[in-house]
Amino acid sequence: MMSARHRSGSWLVAAAIVLLVGGEAWAVKPVAIAGQEEPLAPATPPAAAPDDAKANENATGNAEPPGQEDLNAAIDAKLEINDLDDFGRVIDLCKRAIDKGLDADSKKFAEDLYTGTLIDRAAMLVSAIFDTDEPDPQWKRIRSFAMRDLNEVVARDPGFGTAHLMIARLEALPGGNRERAATAATKAIDLLGDDRLQRAQANLVLAGLEDDADKQRQLLDAAVEFSPRDVEVRRSRGLFHYQQEEFEKARADLAVAIEEDGDDESLQEALGMACMMSDHFDEARAAFGRALEIDPESSGALLQRARVNAIQGKNDEAFADIDRVIDIRPEDPRAALMQQQARLLRARIRQQLGESDEALMDVETVLERDDENAAALEIKGLIAAERENYPEAIRAFRKLVQLNRDDPVTLSQLGMLYLAAKQPREAIRRFTKAIDIDADSFPSRRGRSDAEISIGDHAAALTDLEKAHALKPDDTGILNNLAWLLATSPDDAIRNADRAIELATKACEGTEWKEGHIISTLAASHAEKGDFEKAKEYSRKAVQTAEANEEVKEQLKGELASYEAGKPWRERQEMPEAGDSQPSEGESKKKKTPAGDADRDSTPRRPFDE
Repeated sequence: MMSARHRSGSWLVAAAIVLLVGGEAWAVKPVAIAGQEEPLAPATPPAAAPDDAKANENATGNAEPPGQEDLNAAIDAKLEINDLDDFGRVIDLCKRAIDKGLDADSKKFAEDLYTGTLIDRAAMLVSAIFDTDEPDPQWKRIRSFAMRDLNEVVARDPGFGTAHLMIARLEALPGGNRERAATAATKAIDLLGDDRLQRAQANLVLAGLEDDADKQRQLLDAAVEFSPRDVEVRRSRGLFHYQQEEFEKARADLAVAIEEDGDDESLQEALGMACMMSDHFDEARAAFGRALEIDPESSGALLQRARVNAIQGKNDEAFADIDRVIDIRPEDPRAALMQQQARLLRARIRQQLGESDEALMDVETVLERDDENAAALEIKGLIAAERENYPEAIRAFRKLVQLNRDDPVTLSQLGMLYLAAKQPREAIRRFTKAIDIDADSFPSRRGRSDAEISIGDHAAALTDLEKAHALKPDDTGILNNLAWLLATSPDDAIRNADRAIELATKACEGTEWKEGHIISTLAASHAEKGDFEKAKEYSRKAVQTAEANEEVKEQLKGELASYEAGKPWRERQEMPEAGDSQPSEGESKKKKTPAGDADRDSTPRRPFDE
């Protein structure tokens, strides 16, 4: 968007042109138009001017051209322009003057006045679209009027760079001709010569039309090179950097824009966002504060300052800002979205504080107005999961998936909920859909491997664990689970003692030897190798280090007893779906037994790491 003082950049038709009227010099007063702060000084008027055509004829001895009276009226009308209708009167008078007849110099002047008035009117219309706080509901109609004038201008003078720039800006708007916009912007750059600001603005138009981020960056860089201190140029590149998650670069550009226009509330808010995203929280709070000094009822600045306060643990201050957002203009429909976001932010804070009942009140308020609000459904599902109300959590996340079936993250979360609800086959279905969308989704690979282990499908679990390990080689949970499978699977083709020892050792080191169940994996790995002394050593250490969970300790003791008997450990879980009264045909209950022992019921110390 052009800055207010450069809206059209159009030349002044009569800036210092001396018009010869019947041999006398007439100075034409310049008209200040949008895009110029001060009009150029006019030529010094003559000491006396003839009052009418008769006086002029007497003074020169020549008859005045038939159209001269209309041209004089057009000049007077140009000096007194106040609104769009006045532009029309000047244009009509110029047409009449030319049609009636003028001498060569006067005709040239009339044609220039006509063209200049067209572009001045177009500039006023363009300004009505771009230089307002709120878009005019009739902006499309205004654009059509401006385009009519601009098309005539470039038809009369194809070398008019400013006209091409205005055409480019108008065509770049929604519903415009993007190809024509690009062509016009390119012509403008070629024709504008030394006007660096307008060349910068033409590059902004081209950047806005470009889909390729690298090309967009080049165009924005060129715009900054042409006009490094212009507010809109810096704002545009700053917002581009923000969208590319280049938050430090965004901060730099937006700071320059603010140096030029510190009273722009939206700029202060944008700077605050860039600072917040780059973890400069104090700077962010200050920027949001300056935005609120400019507009104390800026819902956006209040909401973002609340986010900063929440991040820094200043919950009381966050709640205060949220309350203000909710109270601002409650009858204004435009405030509804901000109020909704404020309630959701408050719900997230309360959820993290353990105040789930209060959080749900805000969530339900949002869902009453919008039962498909994704953020509200997510919070509702998470609270239900925390309460181990998995049916409720699953309902919420299934609705989320329906809203966005191609989101692998939501599908993976739904899979995790099914797994927690002891429905591993349903979990596998969701994880598989997520992996079909994103084969490198670590949570989905990890979750599906857990579900596959829980139903005894070790071959499939091995494939997913290997893929997850490739994605995150240092993840201690994956190291532990893969090592356990390689050490304890009943499938001979899967077990690999040496690799199990390597992976389990790395997992123990990664957890500083503080996790009993991981140390026990190293014990099982040595038992598979046949080194029962080391197996017993690490198994005892696992029992000593284990969590307070007595069930886990009992199972670790069972493993130790197996090693003391000189038997490696074997484990296969075959979990039926929750709600099944009996395992399906071919399934048994979960099993975890020393090698060689008869099958016996046992609750494994896993499902594997969450």
